[in-house]
Amino acid sequence: MIPKKITVGKTTYKVIKVRHARRKNTLGTVDYTNGIIWLATHDAYGNEIGNDEMSDTFWHEITHAVLHNMKHPLRDDEKFVSMFGTLLADSIESAAL
Repeated sequence: MIPKKITVGKTTYKVIKVRHARRKNTLGTVDYTNGIIWLATHDAYGNEIGNDEMSDTFWHEITHAVLHNMKHPLRDDEKFVSMFGTLLADSIESAAL
């Protein structure tokens, strides 16, 4: 489940689904200044993004937002953010309620 908004530290991010991400060849983007997380509903070829992939992208962008809030130097390290975001998404999805 992807929320419509989420707070990281003192910043509340609005989550907006758009047909294509704001940056070419990406499925999501976080705008720290305006408090927006953009999630693509379609890839660069026009294929619809599945729920699992969109969830992974959401947690990837949340990882960027958390690291930004922490002023952490790994904020823009895509390899680190991808691995951490995937582990976070998998952990949350595996949680027994």
